[in-house]
Amino acid sequence: MYPAFRSAYVDLDAMPKEFFDRYELKGDERVTNTPAISDALYTARTGGLGAYPYNSYNYSDVRIADGSFVRLKTVSLTYQFDNKQLAKMSALKGFSVTAALANFWLIYADKKLEGQDPEFFNAGGVAQPMQKQVTLSLKVSL
Repeated sequence: MYPAFRSAYVDLDAMPKEFFDRYELKGDERVTNTPAISDALYTARTGGLGAYPYNSYNYSDVRIADGSFVRLKTVSLTYQFDNKQLAKMSALKGFSVTAALANFWLIYADKKLEGQDPEFFNAGGVAQPMQKQVTLSLKVSL
């Protein structure tokens, strides 16, 4: 999984959902194995030792997720109106409507990813995964 835990963060960092499950109060170690986020005081007190305090967590077996997934990538549906009926009702020689969906549904992904897109690993920053797209097309022949 993406090594989201660091000693410091900037405004461009996107915070994952797992930060909600982190250790915050004494006793939380009984209900979570997600570490607390260190503050500036802790980092200053640990000196050089606090430079990479999260590596043991980020690269542990707790942070391994199954990379397989099932996604509905593209669906397209076209309806073509009958030319004979169109000729009776109007001057149109042909008319069809097409609806297309792209990246529409992530059917299965490991629950450990907590909503992260499995195809969007380690992009970082505020970049976004591939967006869902809906396209509606009309084809008219005169």
